[in-house]
Amino acid sequence: MNLSIKEMFKNFNIFESFKDKGNVLGVDIGSSSVKVVQLRREKEKAVLETYGEVATGPYGNLKVGQPVKLPSDVVAEVIKDVMKESNAKAKIARVAIPLKSSFVKIVDLPIKEEKNIADIISMEARRHIPVPISEVALDWWVLPKSPSKDLRAEEEKKTTEVLLVAIHNDVINDYKNIIAKAGLTARAYEIESFSMIRSAIGRGSKTMAAIDLGASAVKMAVVDYGVMKESHFVNKGLYDLTLSLSQSLGIDQERAEEIKREIGLSDLPEHREMVAVMEPILDYIFHEANTFLKDFQNKSGRSVSKVVLTGGGAMLKGIVDLAVKKLTVEVELADPFSKVEHPVFLSDVLKNIGINFSVAIGLALGEL
Repeated sequence: MNLSIKEMFKNFNIFESFKDKGNVLGVDIGSSSVKVVQLRREKEKAVLETYGEVATGPYGNLKVGQPVKLPSDVVAEVIKDVMKESNAKAKIARVAIPLKSSFVKIVDLPIKEEKNIADIISMEARRHIPVPISEVALDWWVLPKSPSKDLRAEEEKKTTEVLLVAIHNDVINDYKNIIAKAGLTARAYEIESFSMIRSAIGRGSKTMAAIDLGASAVKMAVVDYGVMKESHFVNKGLYDLTLSLSQSLGIDQERAEEIKREIGLSDLPEHREMVAVMEPILDYIFHEANTFLKDFQNKSGRSVSKVVLTGGGAMLKGIVDLAVKKLTVEVELADPFSKVEHPVFLSDVLKNIGINFSVAIGLALGEL
């Protein structure tokens, strides 16, 4: 099993590790849909070949957009279907692992040199990972020194920061089973937050955050000098808005989803009642985000300069303005397709839907 944690970071320069490997498929198995993006290497460019998305709700006798947990053989069928619909032909895949199924933590080791660090990390991991090491796939990466005005102080630090990543073997085996049944070969498994960062933020020295607004959950990450320093998982998502509308207005979930997409966070008087129903959930999500960002600032002494929104929930009308109001920081929507070559006539379409494909694009970029 390959967690490819080092590639998660070196590929912030998305062309740095291009190899002559033909095309590759990024596979993002979400709670409400499965998304794929197929890229190929062409000289020094990542070229979009195809992309596709299929809702998983109907496979579990639910509506489009509804989160659902499906058996592995059904998930494999969904992957086959989305590949067929998008005419994706690649057999090599990179697959996203949910943040909630992962353990990610930065630890400070009381050493300056990296000699024999593997043995030290193996012992240190036992102190932090809440299950036996034999039960997880473990990887690690020594983080580079952050640029600092006080270079001397930075050099005199007697500790080394290491990022630990662990995924339970049962989770890996489940995904291996799904990918095999779908007729694919997994080149690597990668925690979704790293893929999201690669496509939504990329390189840069700014301290930034990415917030993935999913259907059933919200994932957050802070990227400091090109490295993910903190992550946070919120067990609420944008489909909770649909459920609240359905219950409050006494309508079915399909109609509630339509209303949510049509009106978004409209400030028109006739929409006030419906928006008020959604506000408590959004308030909770952004309260969690605010706390997360402030905790990072308190620990690091650096504040986030910009927040990038991604995920299907970021398509909610008015969400950027609300995020600016709640987080009091610059906020923008991700544009992951801007990192790949594609036909000009598709630019507007890809910009509109791209935020929903951040993880799948990031996965594929990690291979090329």
